[in-house]
Amino acid sequence: MNNEKLGDRVRKARKYAGFTQNQLAKKVETSQGAISDIENGRNKESSSLYDIAKVTGVSADWLIKNQGEMLDVDKKPSVDDLRAQIKAMQGQSSGDLLDAPIDTQHASMSDISDMVPILSWVAAGSWSNVEPVTMLDIKGKAPRPPNLSKLGFALRVRGESMLPKFEPDDIIYVEPQTGLFALKNNDLVIVQCNDDTEATFKQLVLGETSADMYLRPLNPNWHEQKMVPMGECNLVGKVVGKYVEY
Repeated sequence: MNNEKLGDRVRKARKYAGFTQNQLAKKVETSQGAISDIENGRNKESSSLYDIAKVTGVSADWLIKNQGEMLDVDKKPSVDDLRAQIKAMQGQSSGDLLDAPIDTQHASMSDISDMVPILSWVAAGSWSNVEPVTMLDIKGKAPRPPNLSKLGFALRVRGESMLPKFEPDDIIYVEPQTGLFALKNNDLVIVQCNDDTEATFKQLVLGETSADMYLRPLNPNWHEQKMVPMGECNLVGKVVGKYVEY
């Protein structure tokens, strides 16, 4: 047994699963503050520990008792399990890859069709290749542009920070398969910053180094012209177009 503290193990499990504190809190139906208290050693006991182990995919004995390895390496998936996972990732099965509320219907993000899902800004803030998108996250559909990848999605613009080019209720297309180093100065991006539960839409400004990157609105009359540094944000995707209907 090593000397790793409970908070360290919870933090390691959370990062292994790719969750923010807020996302993990929602998964186990507790508060972000409760997760923070465990990770920082302010709370050494919690009724959520078993659920944390379950949703992050780590061993409960390791997480709670500090016994054994983080992952149950002896537990191997069957051939049927692997086939079901592959089909689910390809959008060909209704089987769940991750735990979800009872009676939740998953919406495939990998189905190439003529339409693109319009996601909520909360769903965009927690977007990942593996986290399931539910029907509650989808606020409509828009025609698919020709160059959008199978994981692309759309958002409906809110607020006036991106006027005059983007007005409230405009539909924008987001390409999530874009790396940070592929971005250029003045690219339009969707990002999730700090512990915000929702994504945000802004223009990227590049400096001489990565530390100089920051975000700004297009609206010259917006109250905040230089926003948080890009280093404090997670890139969700690049805005590659707008749906216009006449």
